[in-house]
Amino acid sequence: MPDVDIDPFFDAVAQGVEEAILNAMVANEDMSGRDGNFVPALPKAWLKDRFG
Repeated sequence: MPDVDIDPFFDAVAQGVEEAILNAMVANEDMSGRDGNFVPALPKAWLKDRFG
């Protein structure tokens, strides 16, 4: 199959992966892990105001 015919599929996969990563980043909550490690969630109100 020629590369020209496959390019749209690669583009679609890349866009799907990008969307999944962004969704995971926005949908997350505060997390506490091993040895007391803490990672706060992204501030959803700030994101909404900024990127709305």
